[in-house]
Amino acid sequence: MTRKLYTIFGVIFGILIVLVGLLNKKNFDANTIVINDSILNNFYLANRNLEDPAFIHFNNLSEIQIALVRDDYIKREVLKREALNWGLDKVDPIISSRLAQLGEQFLLNNLPNEDLTKETLNSFYNENKHFYIDDAKVTFSHIFFRNNNKKIINDLTYYVQTQNEQFFNSNLLNKISVFPYQKNYAQRSESFIRGHFGEKTTKEIFALEVSSKWQGPIQSPYGIHIIKLTSVLEAKQKSFNEVSDLVLKRFIDERRKENLKLELAKKISSYQIIDD
Repeated sequence: MTRKLYTIFGVIFGILIVLVGLLNKKNFDANTIVINDSILNNFYLANRNLEDPAFIHFNNLSEIQIALVRDDYIKREVLKREALNWGLDKVDPIISSRLAQLGEQFLLNNLPNEDLTKETLNSFYNENKHFYIDDAKVTFSHIFFRNNNKKIINDLTYYVQTQNEQFFNSNLLNKISVFPYQKNYAQRSESFIRGHFGEKTTKEIFALEVSSKWQGPIQSPYGIHIIKLTSVLEAKQKSFNEVSDLVLKRFIDERRKENLKLELAKKISSYQIIDD
């Protein structure tokens, strides 16, 4: 009899637990997002950059970094749920990241179109002229010496001053090194040269005078160079008419990003965020 009584009480207790769980679940509607450390940790691990060698474990993240992960999670959840509300799961697998992308794209596609005037685009162009500059370009030959000891520098300085080919062949020819990039520097942009020679060396190259003579020596992060500068073209500001298509594209992209951010903020504000 006692065992039977315990069994009955156990069944009743179990039913009560299930009912409480169901009632609690009903409190969390489709516009409720529950967040806790476990959820954020799993989200952080699932979306980390696998190519980044400096991986930081979730427990070692700063409060600011955790807040950024939290914001990203909320954004992903809202976009995923909005995508589901729009029935986008019918045309794509229900994968969180993909649904979020679809949700974002759907929001973008449904943003109102703006009536653009030439005055608006012209004003945008004037505010962003730095995006529409033709880089300065340079053409030169160079001879590279990895070993930059005092004797080589002195010999190069003497050669540049005298342009004595016989001296070069006797004292420097067998000391030439292969430059790591081995590129032809004809009509190369300033940014291209900077990527190969570094900021300081690039400025020195562009400061040289066009000449048929060898100039230098110039130090780079790799060693010593002598330069024969053939031509330099100054940077050129492109006019609005030359880049009107690019201006229009950038204007639309930036405006859509701003509108998307505002629209997404509205969507997020309609959700109840619960930190569990």
